[in-house]
Amino acid sequence: MSIALFEETNPVSLLLQFQWLSQTQLAKALGVNPSAVSRWMCGSTNPSRTIQRLAWELLQILNKWPLPFPPKIETAELDPLQLLKNFNISRDTLAEALGVSVRAIGHWINGQNKPSRKVRRLAHQLHKKWVIESG
Repeated sequence: MSIALFEETNPVSLLLQFQWLSQTQLAKALGVNPSAVSRWMCGSTNPSRTIQRLAWELLQILNKWPLPFPPKIETAELDPLQLLKNFNISRDTLAEALGVSVRAIGHWINGQNKPSRKVRRLAHQLHKKWVIESG
């Protein structure tokens, strides 16, 4: 299992690739507000590394999706700290995978902050992927 490889893509490219995908659907899948997608579309802001990694995972799912089409896009979430336990990875590796700082991981562990919805969405997708890869 190669959990050290973290690919990214701009979520706007998903809207261009998949004409059936609306900005609202994409926002829901990524765990952000539709206004964030609008800002990315017009170029006033850029998506975070976390969002770009989640968009990559979503792209992989959509590229492999069998009929019927369009697919129902999953919006499940997972506490990212479960990845530390389930896969015995370091805080550094988890931070890199989620596109966040090691300090943020420490804050979650200490209960100072909670991970955002987009981070929990990415954690769920990574968990599914890593379970398959680890057989």
